[in-house]
Amino acid sequence: MTALTATPAPHPHLVDVPSDYRPHVRGRRGDPHRFPAATYLCRSVAREERAIAQESLSAVDRTASRRISGLGTVVALLFAAALFLLATGRAETGTGVIALAGLGALAVVTIVALVAVLRSHEREHDILAERVRMYDARLLELRPRR
Repeated sequence: MTALTATPAPHPHLVDVPSDYRPHVRGRRGDPHRFPAATYLCRSVAREERAIAQESLSAVDRTASRRISGLGTVVALLFAAALFLLATGRAETGTGVIALAGLGALAVVTIVALVAVLRSHEREHDILAERVRMYDARLLELRPRR
């Protein structure tokens, strides 16, 4: 009986399997899931899939940029409102203290939401960036040999 030798795949990270690279995220349940085509067939398919992945990556970056800037603006406005209360002396009254505490609580909630958006974007960006890198590597493999 002979021992079988296992030869590792030349590029284990390049796999043409149906994988969903747009995960379910709250608020996006209606989006269709896109499964990449088998890029080992030809360069034009790999180029098309890379273009779609790059487009998805830029769309995710634009969406995250809008969310982050919106939440940053809210934090800045809450901070400005707290400074206004302190500067005018209204924070020394009973209702002023309650308003200041409310502004602080809203700022904390907004900052937690900002961190959640940043972490979610980081995960989604990494997945899509890896997809683009995979298609770039696949195109290099499919380059015509001369």
